[in-house]
Amino acid sequence: MPAYVYVLRSAITGQHYIGATRDLQAKIARHNNTTAMLSRPGGPLECVYVEVCESLDAARSRERYLKSPDGVDEKIRILYTATARPKK
Repeated sequence: MPAYVYVLRSAITGQHYIGATRDLQAKIARHNNTTAMLSRPGGPLECVYVEVCESLDAARSRERYLKSPDGVDEKIRILYTATARPKK
């Protein structure tokens, strides 16, 4: 079953969050629900990057890599590309 590695960006602070899930739409909705925003202020989060993986284990492994010191260069490239896109 496919899974996703995603990057969300705060519309207010510009901070990024990297995660992994099988249900991308539900996960984004959970991140943006009122309770979550009260505990983690930063406003609505928008999805700026998605990568499809063959399994949840593969997606979580990729997420850990991007959050690790070894993955920092690739994470910077992803974030730069994601934030450099023109707004629609």
